[in-house]
Amino acid sequence: MNLIKSLVLSAALTAATASSAAILVTEPGADSFNIETLILNGSSYDITKITFDFSDTVADGSYIVIDGNPNSITAPAGGTATFFGSGAVFGFTFTSFNSFDGFKFKWDPDTADNGGFGAIALDFIGAKITAETTGGIYSGVFAQVGSTPDVAALLVPSPVPEPSTYAMVLGGLLVTGALARRRKAG
Repeated sequence: MNLIKSLVLSAALTAATASSAAILVTEPGADSFNIETLILNGSSYDITKITFDFSDTVADGSYIVIDGNPNSITAPAGGTATFFGSGAVFGFTFTSFNSFDGFKFKWDPDTADNGGFGAIALDFIGAKITAETTGGIYSGVFAQVGSTPDVAALLVPSPVPEPSTYAMVLGGLLVTGALARRRKAG
């Protein structure tokens, strides 16, 4: 299992270097209870908030939930982690979650219809993770790691159009409207 984690972390750091920044979220699938989620901040920004959205995942006929609080939280070095939310959408707000810091929490995932389900990591495939950082929004989706029982999500910067892009689109619409009006009049 440690070899797999090392390989996943190596791949993530390589991807982070290639794309200038990435955040890795791993979920080992060995235990159906007390699953430990690890987040590695490979970006060059502080993570201020991370949100897990399991509303599109289906296991045992319904979506994955966190019912109650995590069993244990290991905050980033020198910072804090505060849990928020419940059900299919939950997360943490952070102080001082710097580059190359890690964060862990353990929890017993269930489903909305079965509080004793004990979901495993493979049930997380397709869940969305969003991280708010001091440098913008990062997002990713849980996927299976090779043929292992582990899942991971590589969060990369979400494309956000620049204000100049909005201005160009608006200008283009105005020109198109003016040309259409001119053709109709002529």
